[in-house]
Amino acid sequence: MQKYTYLIFDLDKINKPEDLFLNEMAHAGWDLFLVNNEPMHEYPKVKVKLYFRKEVI
Repeated sequence: MQKYTYLIFDLDKINKPEDLFLNEMAHAGWDLFLVNNEPMHEYPKVKVKLYFRKEVI
């Protein structure tokens, strides 16, 4: 049975370019497995959250 550790990031709170952040996470061994767009009260804004997981060995 596989066990994972999870991290969740709000894309608006990351203070670096998206491609650089994703490459850093991949290099550290994290897998991006879900991108969730949450609607906000101020249309048409959405909150984008990135869900990462890493297998626990």
